Amino acid sequence: MVHDSNMEKTSKEVSNRGLAIRLKYAFERKVEREAEHGRKYTKSLLALKMNESRQVIQQWFRSGSMDKFKALRLSEELGVTIDWLLTGRYDIDTITITTPRVKALVALFQQLEPEDQEHIYQEMLELERRKREKIDALFNLK
Repeated sequence: MVHDSNMEKTSKEVSNRGLAIRLKYAFERKVEREAEHGRKYTKSLLALKMNESRQVIQQWFRSGSMDKFKALRLSEELGVTIDWLLTGRYDIDTITITTPRVKALVALFQQLEPEDQEHIYQEMLELERRKREKIDALFNLK
């Protein structure tokens, strides 16, 4: 039997730019959650908890390339689902969808690249801000 190391690599490793972007986002959320409790969370601490060097952690953040079993441990450490970390599908947190229309919108949104999701999210925030300004102007609340 011929042993193909390239084949082994593809089955054991995950790698993509989207994963690197989601990893950064999940890490930032973890930093914020820890800060809310008066604790500091750094990449050095993440490296220690993952039993990896800081350089390996930096490589994960740059390339999104890592062993899939480490990706599972990483998702647990950062408090996100493995599905979300690897694919961007499903939500980072559990959500309740109340209508078929909302379910369809969420499904379409989750198929987008993380950069496109962020762009749409920022546009929605801007629309909400403008709507509040109009309401405030109507009621002279400013």
